[in-house]
Amino acid sequence: MTAQLRFNNLTLGYDRHPAVHHLSGEIAAGSLTAVVGPNGAGKSTLFKTISGILTPSAGTIRFEGQDLRTIPAARRAHLGIAHVPENRRLFPRLTVEDNLRMGAFMPEARAKYAERLAFVFDLFPRMK
Repeated sequence: MTAQLRFNNLTLGYDRHPAVHHLSGEIAAGSLTAVVGPNGAGKSTLFKTISGILTPSAGTIRFEGQDLRTIPAARRAHLGIAHVPENRRLFPRLTVEDNLRMGAFMPEARAKYAERLAFVFDLFPRMK
């Protein structure tokens, strides 16, 4: 498998307070990868950087060969990169289906919304 996501010598953090130093690695397309560590280890910081919420202070990060540092966060969703916050109730006043519909706001996603919704309900029948 070829690497879909590569990061090299990344330094990540908030303002002038690095949380992660010199992180390098790659994730192959189609693979399952877990990021494990104690609170404060930089897991969320890494995911916020991949999705564009944070900018690395050093190093490179590439997705399918593209330099993610040059791609705005909103454009990364079109590449298939999404960031789902840890809190389980994303929009607590919306129904489950309305919460799922929020992920289909782009025209490409709207075209397959019914098909993808059926897939999700097959995976999680209690949600239906």
